[in-house]
Amino acid sequence: GYGKVYKGILSNGTVVAIKRAQQGSLQGEKEFLTEISILSRIHHRNLVSLVGYCDEEGEQMLVYEFMSNGTLRDHLSVTSEKPLTFAMRLKIALESAKGLVYLHTEAEPPIFHRDVKSSNILLDSKFTAKVADFGLSRLAPVPDVHGIIPGHVSTAVVGTPGYLDPEYFLTHAFTNKSDVYSLGVVFLELLTGMHAISHGKNIVRE
Repeated sequence: GYGKVYKGILSNGTVVAIKRAQQGSLQGEKEFLTEISILSRIHHRNLVSLVGYCDEEGEQMLVYEFMSNGTLRDHLSVTSEKPLTFAMRLKIALESAKGLVYLHTEAEPPIFHRDVKSSNILLDSKFTAKVADFGLSRLAPVPDVHGIIPGHVSTAVVGTPGYLDPEYFLTHAFTNKSDVYSLGVVFLELLTGMHAISHGKNIVRE
């Protein structure tokens, strides 16, 4: 997978985040190429923007807009220096949903994120929420020869425990509803401040 994320400054003064892949990682290379493919075809104020990338001399790096307030998960921690008000939590929930709606209904073809979680929702200087990390994403199925569009993609199960749609886990059939389930878990985190999984217990079942 990926290694570290660095803060950088471009020659024009723009502050960026640089995600550097671990060298020799086949999974990291696959996610690198997927991220470029997905982010080069979409644009929405609630999706993180790809500024550029590097793929030469064995180095693979992705350059993103800098999100100065880090991840949503950071601000849900009891030790957070910037606790979120209820109004801010509601705003973040709505903006995250708008980003996901764009992926499912406005992108062409639609996109399944497949790893929606609080640590993949980033916050800018104004606490605007942006869905990030498209390394596991997949394009939605295209029509077959009869013009029928399959409602799911069949894949090996990927994602993060605690956020996984149980139906997807059992059937390996991923739909846009699987992303919505994961976002629902994020909403529970926003409301309660709890982790998706804590001490072996799942927030959905508590």
